[in-house]
Amino acid sequence: MKKIIFNPFQNYSEKQLITFGILAGIIGCFLALAFNGRFDGVLDLHFIEKTSIATTAIDLTINIFILSALLFLVDKIVNKKTRFIDIIATSLIAKIPFYFLLFFNVNNKMYLVTEKLINMVSKNKQINIENSEMVLLVFSGIATFTCLIWSVILLFNGFKTATNSKEAKHILLFALAIILAEVISKIIILKLNY
Repeated sequence: MKKIIFNPFQNYSEKQLITFGILAGIIGCFLALAFNGRFDGVLDLHFIEKTSIATTAIDLTINIFILSALLFLVDKIVNKKTRFIDIIATSLIAKIPFYFLLFFNVNNKMYLVTEKLINMVSKNKQINIENSEMVLLVFSGIATFTCLIWSVILLFNGFKTATNSKEAKHILLFALAIILAEVISKIIILKLNY
């Protein structure tokens, strides 16, 4: 079970992974629509007042494309035989942990709590939140950190499988690609302002 959760790339073909990743992405789009989530960066999820299916689909498409392109560039440096299909599969599968986080915004609760906090901080007011809001923030913070780590583990294991990487300098290139993908996807999504 541990291998399926953290390294499905060794047990399943790239076609199976891509099929599952696309199906999960479609479900993720509809969950983002239902819970007003925006994937406004490769490693980001934010809640807004109201979203649309087009917004969530465009967010995911940009994230998958940018991440796949940058990882493929790095992978080609590491191993000339790396296949783009393996990188697409990695990018699609690594996004799945973020879909679970959408459930924290039932009835827009997480959005309302974060907006309340932002409002208090921006007006230099004393932070005054209810116990239930604090519990939500703590549990969502723990879950977010866990899902972020899970996603990076999936990315790294997919990267290692696609490139057969074993050197420390490859890990640095991988990390650089992830950081650049986050920055570039964030800039593109903000510039498009859809």
